Amino acid sequence: MNLPVDAVIAVTYRCDSRCNMCNIWQLPSVGEMGVDVFGRLPSTLRDVNITGGEPFLRDDIVDIIEAVYDTCKGPRIVISTNGFQKRRISHAAPKLMKIGRNVGIAVSVDGIGDMHDGIRGVEHGFDRVLETLKMLSKLRYRNVRIAFTAQRDNVKHLGAVYDLSRQFGFQFTTSVAQNSDFYFSTTANQRVEPLELEGELEHVMRKELISANPKRWLRAYFYTGVLKYNLKGERALECRAGRDSFYMDPQGNIYPCLTLDRKMGNLVEKSFDEIWKSEIADDVRGAVDRCGKPCWMICTARTSMARNPLKPARWIIGNWGRMLVGKGIRNT
Repeated sequence: MNLPVDAVIAVTYRCDSRCNMCNIWQLPSVGEMGVDVFGRLPSTLRDVNITGGEPFLRDDIVDIIEAVYDTCKGPRIVISTNGFQKRRISHAAPKLMKIGRNVGIAVSVDGIGDMHDGIRGVEHGFDRVLETLKMLSKLRYRNVRIAFTAQRDNVKHLGAVYDLSRQFGFQFTTSVAQNSDFYFSTTANQRVEPLELEGELEHVMRKELISANPKRWLRAYFYTGVLKYNLKGERALECRAGRDSFYMDPQGNIYPCLTLDRKMGNLVEKSFDEIWKSEIADDVRGAVDRCGKPCWMICTARTSMARNPLKPARWIIGNWGRMLVGKGIRNT
């Protein structure tokens, strides 16, 4: 069994948001691993999403990033944040930039003005996030992206938030709100109105495809999977969770992904090799194959796209051709 190349790592469940699509903030306080445990991660990781809760609530977040970066030999790291901790982020950002250009920050923006405040449950939250984005821009922290989580209430803000990301010169990523009874701690998220989502995403996909950045072309393809998942509850490509990727919680418990509550082992208690190559892990991978809870998030889609490069390439080339003759984006 090959070691994974992609991981989502929650460093804390503490959170200062009160989001309506995620109940992590309601979870009881749990222990958090020390920095030394992050040095036990597999060196094969190439993409790591550091998440929470709110990662910047950890005083040792820079030390954690250094440990992951050194252990995994310079992977692409993205720290997902709600952006409310401007002081903490401004203190950490210069140090993060020194670690490496591959260390990025993803700031959540789920609407313009009051829409964002309502979804995040934080008064004046949008203004606070704008201040954080301006601070990162002033610091010339270029590896920044704005992350939008689409749901029924805010889907019509998707294009506007994308345009905001372009005004700052930052990257953009989006998905629909998804369910997990053990990570997001909710099963209440519902399908977004398909035509509204398609209309907003077509604006984004067209802009991404006419860019000169292949990474943005692949994001445009990823959004076709967002549309398919939202409409049919199906994945555009096979799931490789538990094989190419995994999720680790703040106590070091290893799961195949964010949505399947099947523990493979604990990194505090065992080496990663012992966990990954165990009979328990094999059983969990079997559960992934039988999973009745399909999802479509970048953490599992990225490796599936890498294993099936011809499908995204054909879609990208085909839609370039369609745009040249004035036709709309083909979403499947």
